[in-house]
Amino acid sequence: MKQKINQQGYTTMNALVTAFLLLMFAAFPLFVSLYINGQFPFIHFDDGFVGIRHQKYYFFVAIAAMALIAELLLLLTRISGEKGEKAEQKPLLKTLSFTDWSAIALALSCALSTLFSPYITLAFWGEMSLGSFSVGRNNGLFLILLYVAVYFMLSRLYRFREVVFAALAASCSIVYLLTVLNGFYIDPLNMLAQFKDSQPSVYMEFFSTIGNKNMLASFICVTLPVSFVMAVLTEKLWMRVLCLTATALGSMAMIIGDSDSALLGSAVFLAVMLVVFARRPERLKRYFLGVTVMLGSVSLLRLFSSLMNDNYKELGDLTKGILFSDKMPLFVGIAAVVTVLLCVLDWKKPGFMLPKAVPVILGALFGGAALSAFGVFLYFSAVDTATDLGSMEKLLRMNDAWGTHRGIMWLRSFKIFGEANVWQKLFGTGPDTFYFAFEPYFRELEEYGNSSTDAAHNEYINYLITIGAAGLACYLSFVGSALVRGFKSAKRNPYVLACAAAVTAYLAQAVVNIALPISTPLMIIFVSLCEAFARMKEE
Repeated sequence: MKQKINQQGYTTMNALVTAFLLLMFAAFPLFVSLYINGQFPFIHFDDGFVGIRHQKYYFFVAIAAMALIAELLLLLTRISGEKGEKAEQKPLLKTLSFTDWSAIALALSCALSTLFSPYITLAFWGEMSLGSFSVGRNNGLFLILLYVAVYFMLSRLYRFREVVFAALAASCSIVYLLTVLNGFYIDPLNMLAQFKDSQPSVYMEFFSTIGNKNMLASFICVTLPVSFVMAVLTEKLWMRVLCLTATALGSMAMIIGDSDSALLGSAVFLAVMLVVFARRPERLKRYFLGVTVMLGSVSLLRLFSSLMNDNYKELGDLTKGILFSDKMPLFVGIAAVVTVLLCVLDWKKPGFMLPKAVPVILGALFGGAALSAFGVFLYFSAVDTATDLGSMEKLLRMNDAWGTHRGIMWLRSFKIFGEANVWQKLFGTGPDTFYFAFEPYFRELEEYGNSSTDAAHNEYINYLITIGAAGLACYLSFVGSALVRGFKSAKRNPYVLACAAAVTAYLAQAVVNIALPISTPLMIIFVSLCEAFARMKEE
């Protein structure tokens, strides 16, 4: 019998996609370049943070290219055996979804941006040498085209296998545990010792096999939500235990990694998932069990910190306040009580559904709170710029120093966009060319301890400058439509919610973070899986 790409049966093409996902979920988070010199642990990082980025980048490129080539060969073999079939029966000619068209538009827009960029080499490869150092973060047209190709492969050929999510939870648990240990100056693999004297700043901010705080925060936001939601959805006890373990360790890593962006992304996905699960006590009880585990893990981390004489790497005010909050046991108790009450309700009234008004009210409350917070921020940034806000000024008032001087990057970026010609407003200066676009303002950065930057530390502003308004619109349409289609298909395929939660958290943290080939490939995978679930629903 001839195999069909879109059939529900599990084919060789589907198996190749499963193998690709297993490598990305099990090996990619742990991968570092290895060399043999007879010294334990045979691990080597070239230039610290830059080195780990290169290693993840080449790993993803290699296995993605192999998977795509293998799938293409199988597809050509299949097509050659079906020459006699009618054209309308071939799935490649089926109507493309809005997400598909958005992905194609993104590729074309970035290609135009690259073609007419003043820095075409940097725009294509995402990196270029300038004397003794390089600029760019490997986010060039080459990687964007690879993302789009991977999207079409996964969205057509993915078939659900719970084992790939178990692999992600297991590998991430190791990453999270290493992060916590590194945060307390414990280096079981002797990975960071080489930086202790030669590069002390790298030694202080490097965690596990991921990199610095920004990299780690983005990674946590795209992986922790998956384990959390899978713990809610799975019916297998071993899988729920594994996912809750990953959730607990991930929560600890989020605190010890000291990143506000990870807290932001986690808060957003928790709010969204509460609305999604609000009507069904069967899932709501597991949701609050996950919350109890997250909060309880913070209390456990505080106990571990005490045993280590509070000898941890530097923490910011927010993460430190959460770790040492005296109210944390109270929050754990409340979450646990709610979990028990929901268990009783589900036991006495199995299949019971709460009124439709519950998620509507919750959504309105969260939406109102977000709008109110944004309104306060706008008021103190644009209207009342004189009131002394004390320590809250770095959060509530936009200025050059806002958000560890992200403010100066954002404000000057808007100035760059405003002064750009019409073509650059539409298509930017080329993918990953922010360094040259921002170069006129490097001297102003010196006041904050930086001599240059190649990222706006806001993905959306970064895209606005590098691939322009057209490219940003295509990117938002691509990711947003896949997310919406994923949520719409959740009634039939609830496991899509794990992918949608990851994308939601990533999009939230991206407001204050950067795109890197460390966590962004995983985000693109989950975007692709959202579309895959939606297509399975339609079929």
